[in-house]
Amino acid sequence: MKIRQMRIVQKLIVGYFLLICLPFALFGYLFYRQMIDNLLDQYLAGRQQLMEQVYGNLEIELSKIESNYSLFQNNANLTDYLNGTYEADWEMVYNYRKEIGPTFSFVLSGNPVVKEIRIFKRNESVLELPPDIMDFRAFDDPRHAEAILALPPNRGLWTYDVGKNGDLPIISYTHKLYNDSYSRDLGLLQITVNEELIDRFFQTLQTEDEVWSMVSDSNQQVVYSQRPLVWSDEEMTSILKGLRNSGVQSYYVDDHKYLLNATHVQKLGLTMMEISKVGPILDLRAKQASTIIVGLISLGVLSLFYFAVATSITSRILKLSRHMKRVDDPRLALYPGAPGTDEVGFLIMSYNKMIYRMDMLGQTVHRVELMKKEAEIKMLQAQIKPHFLYNTLETMRMMALMKNDQELAEVAFTLGNLLRYSLTKDKDESTLFDEMENVRNYIAIHKVRMGERLHFELEIHGNALDLTCPRFILQPIVENSILHGLGKIRGKGVINLTINEMPDFVIIRISDNGAGISQEKLSQIRSILDGVNSQEEISSSGGIGLLNVNERIKAFYGGSSGITIESEGGKKTIFIMRLDKRREVL
Repeated sequence: MKIRQMRIVQKLIVGYFLLICLPFALFGYLFYRQMIDNLLDQYLAGRQQLMEQVYGNLEIELSKIESNYSLFQNNANLTDYLNGTYEADWEMVYNYRKEIGPTFSFVLSGNPVVKEIRIFKRNESVLELPPDIMDFRAFDDPRHAEAILALPPNRGLWTYDVGKNGDLPIISYTHKLYNDSYSRDLGLLQITVNEELIDRFFQTLQTEDEVWSMVSDSNQQVVYSQRPLVWSDEEMTSILKGLRNSGVQSYYVDDHKYLLNATHVQKLGLTMMEISKVGPILDLRAKQASTIIVGLISLGVLSLFYFAVATSITSRILKLSRHMKRVDDPRLALYPGAPGTDEVGFLIMSYNKMIYRMDMLGQTVHRVELMKKEAEIKMLQAQIKPHFLYNTLETMRMMALMKNDQELAEVAFTLGNLLRYSLTKDKDESTLFDEMENVRNYIAIHKVRMGERLHFELEIHGNALDLTCPRFILQPIVENSILHGLGKIRGKGVINLTINEMPDFVIIRISDNGAGISQEKLSQIRSILDGVNSQEEISSSGGIGLLNVNERIKAFYGGSSGITIESEGGKKTIFIMRLDKRREVL
């Protein structure tokens, strides 16, 4: 009866509270509680997943460091060195610098987390080369010495020492080095890791919240803390008592105020952990009333804008979907509508970029096919042209002989030999004898043009003509002397080619009495040959062919091989070529 007697406004109010507000409040409370629990679970799962990823990266780094052991164990020069194969000190130093030292440099440059590498040799007769190769008595690790000495050949040992003054633990990997048959212990390889390994581990986990990064040993004793702890020793014992020495673990402590996220690194015997404050999530509890009020107000306001927002999103997605369904011609596949700046706009722009890249890829494939066909045609042409040139020159020589023109016949014969040597592509190597003959043919061609103005001198000391060498290392130098040296003077030009054989190398001197090179240009060319200045400056210094010869000599012979230049402006230029014969021995 009382309900019937109530005014319609009162009924609407009562009905609003009973049918809308009360269910909304109950639903909101349950939803709020569920939301808090879900946030905590998601936060824990996210941090745990991140910890697993970071732990996986750490394991990869450790395995990468361990793999460096094979570089040293399989280095025959190193095992020979530690075995005492080299008797003289100079042999030891030479082989260290040439074959052993680069291994140290390679590992250090390829592993930024590696601080230092040391080898502790057992053979006392072997030369000690600090800091890389030390005597075994210098190995000072009494805490792990027994375990290291008991290592089998196929295992290494990770160890750590507590850092001083609160620094990170010092981590090292130690592995025994053996001879080729693994029958004798030659020494120890110790790779020490710098602080970047653990720093990178914790930096990846770092968040904007308050975080305490710590490292504990297998007994749950804290050996490193990034910042001062806010818990007493008893509290820390209670917090860490749930840790296990295996796997990734995450759990809340202190009534969900903090999250402990830890992983035990079995190889190191250490537990990496972080305790992060989860206050920003729990702050929602302290703002329950304001959150509910804001939710009620937002419910009405957001309902008004929901349709407009939803329409703005769904309409563009539907238009894009319809466009993709009805597009048949790839040239018309680009979406013509305005993309916008939100996520849907990013999706549209990504779709257009994908279509553009597919179009570019198709054009690239088409160009590659055209270039492939063009290359095949050029290869066929290249097979025809040399034989045509040889036959033509031989015909010219025979015609000259028939007309008793010996000079023209000799020029045709010499040019044929020069072209035959230049166009032969079946091998990249030659001998000094063939190179010298090629220079003689080249000079003979120029003497036809220059006559008595060109004089060529050849001196050979020793038996170096059988030395294997790259093709075209002499002719470009002689050409440089004729064009840039003798071409700038009047009178008789002299080119001298001298070959001197030494015990370990061959010296070739090519000199001319031409105009010489100015000191400024000479310094520039020298710096380019030494690799000091960029190669982009070659065109301005006129040394393209010279640099090409120098680089091929260094790549072929190695060592100290290469080209040096001496010149006096207005007088002469001397090119000195050093060829290391030790490559022939190897």
